[in-house]
Amino acid sequence: MDKLMAEETSGPRLSRIDRARIGQMAQRRIAELLRLRFVPEDEARFCASNDKQRLRLRALYMLAGMVLITSLLVIDYWLLSVPTAFFDMRSEIGMLVMLPSLAVAYIVNRRPIGRRFSEPATLFAVAVCSLAMVYQRNAAFQWGIDIPAAFIALPLFIGLILCRLRWLPMLPLQTLIYGVAIASELSLPQPRDYQLAQVYSFTLLMTTIFGGAWVVELYNRLTWLRREWLREISSRDTLTGLLNKREFNRELARLFKLAAREKRPLTIAMLDVDHFKAYNDHYGHQSGDRCLADIADVIRARSRRGGDLAGRVGGEEFAIVWYGNDRVTVNLMLEQLLHSVRELNIPHEHTGTTKEWITLSAGARWLIPDSDTDGGTIIHEADMLLYESKQAGRDCFRLQ
Repeated sequence: MDKLMAEETSGPRLSRIDRARIGQMAQRRIAELLRLRFVPEDEARFCASNDKQRLRLRALYMLAGMVLITSLLVIDYWLLSVPTAFFDMRSEIGMLVMLPSLAVAYIVNRRPIGRRFSEPATLFAVAVCSLAMVYQRNAAFQWGIDIPAAFIALPLFIGLILCRLRWLPMLPLQTLIYGVAIASELSLPQPRDYQLAQVYSFTLLMTTIFGGAWVVELYNRLTWLRREWLREISSRDTLTGLLNKREFNRELARLFKLAAREKRPLTIAMLDVDHFKAYNDHYGHQSGDRCLADIADVIRARSRRGGDLAGRVGGEEFAIVWYGNDRVTVNLMLEQLLHSVRELNIPHEHTGTTKEWITLSAGARWLIPDSDTDGGTIIHEADMLLYESKQAGRDCFRLQ
């Protein structure tokens, strides 16, 4: 998701945004929706969410397909008394081709571990069943049996509309099945007018299914985007656009587990704006909000990597998590962070010291966590280090 969307639509920040960038962002999102493809990061998250929600439903439809194929064979044998050769052909195609493909897709969708293979397996089953129906319709003509052409489109309808397979991966498959079906139809010994009527009706049916599937996926993507946007906004501090305390703690717990599993170092830095109450009292709350927003911009710029976190965890308190850095690098990063805040040159005449600008104090804890590491304890230790830096005169940091 575009974190900037959450950061730039919150009330106090609205006056500071670049409105042209918001317009460009909206246009890009609309273009992504219309072509049914997000940027790679969001596309991967959408696919994972879509597949997770559809696992059981896809398994159910694969099971229903197996029951339907078996039922049709029973009906052919017991009720319709079709020619033996035709029944043998239908049995071979159904039992040796269609049922195995549906069974594989069913098994994949029934197992959580198969989530990443859910769409390919279901797509394969849809392709096999549609092409098998093309073959059956063509072969049945030698016995004078007319299998409805709509049966060819039935697996596509189930895959696109009911199983919610993505539209773009289905496009080559639909084109292939349509081409094969039309070529097969034109090769059948039928009256020309009847043949053209069949081609027309099948084309109309396929167009309706594919057009409807496009609308359904557009709605699904819009719903997902709205839900993700709301989740992103709810996880952000409205003033600064950084993670709020609840979301920061949740993400921190996730990073602790990741670092313990990968045996990678983790740094938690607690930050506090020096003499901020005096600044707020003298310059007013609006100036205080602008001050916090400017400092948040610096913190955000210093925590841009994928494994980094930055949050506002109190009134003038912030927290940063750096993932995978050694102690020497962390020491340098803390120095650069405090220097960048000084370079903001935000005037503060009531610090009670010789420094007449806003500064930052920090306490940081560097560690390689294990499965027994308690995040709350580490945060408390970082807070104690922050207290030490305050006692040492502020505008400094302590790293342990």
